[in-house]
Amino acid sequence: MNSHIILCSGGARSGKSEFAESLALSQNGRKGYIATGQAFDEEMKDRISKHKARRGTLWNNYEIPLHITKYWDTVSADCDIILIDCLTMYTSNYIFDYGSLENQVACNEVEAIIMKEVDALLGQIRKDGKTAIFVTNELGLGVVPENKLARYFRDIAGRVNRQVAAAADQMYFTISGITIELKAQEVTVHG
Repeated sequence: MNSHIILCSGGARSGKSEFAESLALSQNGRKGYIATGQAFDEEMKDRISKHKARRGTLWNNYEIPLHITKYWDTVSADCDIILIDCLTMYTSNYIFDYGSLENQVACNEVEAIIMKEVDALLGQIRKDGKTAIFVTNELGLGVVPENKLARYFRDIAGRVNRQVAAAADQMYFTISGITIELKAQEVTVHG
């Protein structure tokens, strides 16, 4: 079985997760759902509850906020199509787990940890021949944030998105519930 990596991006509440779920369900094979969110407050508890209700019983569900690679063999043994929702939350989990972003050196260290983890995960997906569907937020379409932490987060999340997009076989972008495929339209300039 050949691996297949898909990236589904879009803004907050754009419908990207629902699209990714529908895409996964349209394919043959056992479905796995890796949820990276953590419920630290009432809003997040409500959000996670709604996601679980929407998914129902069609999925093998895994709550893995960090180090997906440590659990990959278990997930891979149980599932053929694996949806990872979402890379943005996964990135923020690393930022909060691995210390502060008080200066550029600390930011670079956290980013290196995240990028290494994502690279290892992409390698495991390719090795196991699985279909992996990543969901992520596009954070770079608005104004530059006024505070340093928000800028660090936006920049790291953007680079993680680029890393997965480069490895992806397909990429979809959802805007207000409308999804378009981007990877087939990618332009490369050779200079």
